[in-house]
Amino acid sequence: MNTADFPFDKLEANLLALSTRLPDVPLTEVLLCRLMLHVGREMSAMFEQQIRPFGLAEAEFRVLTVLFSQPEGAAHPSDLCARAGQSAANMSRISDVLVSRDLITRVLSVQDRRRMVLRITPQGEQLVRQLLPMMFVPLRKLFAELPQGEQHQLIEQLKHLSANLAEAHKSLTERFK
Repeated sequence: MNTADFPFDKLEANLLALSTRLPDVPLTEVLLCRLMLHVGREMSAMFEQQIRPFGLAEAEFRVLTVLFSQPEGAAHPSDLCARAGQSAANMSRISDVLVSRDLITRVLSVQDRRRMVLRITPQGEQLVRQLLPMMFVPLRKLFAELPQGEQHQLIEQLKHLSANLAEAHKSLTERFK
């Protein structure tokens, strides 16, 4: 579903109807969550649409670009998990895919033989250099009507919200142990 087809009015009407049955519903917060989920799904779908013809999933390309951005094009999988927003299990699967496509290599660390080092290959670098600039066009178009100052405000607000989310998740995890 693209954003033009998203029934914002129906979502808001449904939330208002819900609040008549359950008056304590935090309407604004629920609407914000629903909109952020929608925007996130649509952005992910847009990136997938651009990446899929190259035989990669968005998460695989994200890991590849993180490696591309690292000094010497290398990092430990645990470092990549945090930088690419992936779990250890998913990082293992992604690494297997990228190694099988000769886009990265996986070798034992010289400093610590218990750790692996992932390194982007010349083919991986070539793919990033080819694909990433193509992705900038729709990204710039997406944010074109949002002034630079508002973009920076949005970044700060999202960082703050992310920190609140991490704290809420931590509290819930402790509560349901």
